[in-house]
Amino acid sequence: MRALAFSLFVVTSVAAVAQTPTYEPSGRPYTGSVEANVKSAAMRFAERKEIIDKDIRAMAGLRAADKALTDPTQPGVAIEKAFERVDPVSGLTSDFLVRQGAIRVRQELEAARRSPSTADFGRLRAILQEEAIGPAVRVIARHGAELSEETMKWLALQELIAAHLRQLTETSAEALRATQ
Repeated sequence: MRALAFSLFVVTSVAAVAQTPTYEPSGRPYTGSVEANVKSAAMRFAERKEIIDKDIRAMAGLRAADKALTDPTQPGVAIEKAFERVDPVSGLTSDFLVRQGAIRVRQELEAARRSPSTADFGRLRAILQEEAIGPAVRVIARHGAELSEETMKWLALQELIAAHLRQLTETSAEALRATQ
C-alpha cells in the first residue's frame, strides 16, 4: 500500500513539474508569421485591386456607351461612339456575365451600324442596361462588399493586436518597476 501511495506521489509530482511553463524570451515571438501573413494579404490585395480597377474601367466604358446612345440627333455618330466604348469592355472585365453582355451589345450595335437612321435607341439602351451595365454594377457592388467585410476583419485583428500590446506594455512596466 505504501509503495502504491509513493508511486502515485512520484507520478503526480513529475506530472506537475512537467506542466509548469518555462519562459524563454525570444527576440521576436510570432512576428515572423504575422509579417508573412500581412505581406501575403498585401500581395493578394494588389492582385485583387487590379481586377477591381479593370471592372471599374469596364463600367465606365459601358456608361459612356449609354450616354452616347442618349443623343439620337446624329444616329450614325451616336452608334459609332457607343460601339467604340463597348468594344474594349469584353477584354477588360473578368466577369463572364459582363463580358457576355458586352458582346451582345456589340453585336446589336453592329447591326444598328448598318442602318443607323432606323436604329431603335430605346431598345439598344435597354439591352445595354439589362445585359451589360446591370451585371457590371452587381460585380462592382460585390467587390465593394467583399472589401468592406475584409476591412472589418482587419479592424478586429487590429483591436486584438492593440490589446496584446497593452498587455505587453503593462507587464513590461511591472517588471521594470519590480527591479527598482
